[in-house]
Amino acid sequence: MADIEIRARAFWTDVEGAEHAVGFAASEDPEDGYVILEGRPGDRKGLYLEVSDEIFAAKDAVEAVEFTDTGFTLAIRPAMAAKLGMVSAVVVFVGADDADGQAALAVLKALLA
Repeated sequence: MADIEIRARAFWTDVEGAEHAVGFAASEDPEDGYVILEGRPGDRKGLYLEVSDEIFAAKDAVEAVEFTDTGFTLAIRPAMAAKLGMVSAVVVFVGADDADGQAALAVLKALLA
């Protein structure tokens, strides 16, 4: 069960050298909810996670990511839940026919490789 669900309709990606960044948002308005991940592929401890507000952000907060046909679920490390507003899981839904969303998922998968 997720603490936060985001039906993503707005996406942001940036790949510059070894740095990857990707965002999934309910809309162009940050008040509607979003999740951003930034870091270097393979560096899970250095992975930056922000959930719906810059005060709810931390490095090394992601315990696991499970990809599904409809998006993905982020499991937050229990020790980091307080830094993220007591969130333990975030589910992000991405339309299978949304080209921007699928491109953002590809960047996320590369980041987590």
